[in-house]
Amino acid sequence: MTKLTFKSKGITRNRIIDAIDQRLEAWMSAQDFPAAMSRVANHGGRLFDQLVEELGRSIVLGVFPPGEPLSADRIIGEFGVSRSVVREVFRALETKGLIVARPRVGTRVTSQENWNFLDPQVLNWRLLGPERQKQISELFQTRSAIEPIAAKLAATSETAALIATLESAVSMMRSALESRDVHAFTEADVLFHTVLLRASGNMMFVRLEGALRAALRARESIFVPLTDRTRRGLDLHDALIASLRSGDGPGAESTMRTLLAGAHEEVDGAVRPR
Repeated sequence: MTKLTFKSKGITRNRIIDAIDQRLEAWMSAQDFPAAMSRVANHGGRLFDQLVEELGRSIVLGVFPPGEPLSADRIIGEFGVSRSVVREVFRALETKGLIVARPRVGTRVTSQENWNFLDPQVLNWRLLGPERQKQISELFQTRSAIEPIAAKLAATSETAALIATLESAVSMMRSALESRDVHAFTEADVLFHTVLLRASGNMMFVRLEGALRAALRARESIFVPLTDRTRRGLDLHDALIASLRSGDGPGAESTMRTLLAGAHEEVDGAVRPR
């Protein structure tokens, strides 16, 4: 398969990769764009998902800048996929705000103000690119605006089942911390925070669950290790449960703010260039 360069305004895939932080260089090398594209044609049932991943990530990383045309015929030829698959991929990318199709103009990459930044895939793609630090800050700003209020609301509708679920999640996190199992820790953390979000009873908050899951699972994709700071964060999880059990809404809100501030420092300390 011919190696693709997709030159545009002096930008090539290699230059984009070179611009990405050293911490992600190994990951990006393993996901070499042309090689990854060649894999698309070898996974029949996964053609759609892989093509969305490759094109979407390339747009977010800036390989395809705003205004860049995306030719269905070219993609069909390069990826060896059917026109119906490309049509569905374009539809998926359009719902994420990454491209727009207009009569007599064709399909083009959009500018950032059109992107759906709460889309879990867009969120993850930003975390893997040059805007990683900005995305992390925006994630915690958003979480800090929502989760403390969710915790306060949850305290007014505390149930034994909620407390038991949260305690189980913390127990799983502590076990994962001891074994340094980042994946198990992350999934238990996802359980804790999404259950609490639902317990708020605010359906608009619940609509943000997908973005919250992606934000928490970023620990794995951006290589945030489990440390003593993580252990202190678990103590705050316990304190939050205690506030919920006693129906202390303001206490739950305050503890969640402290918990998120510590989590932000933990992630920021792990990924910020030294």
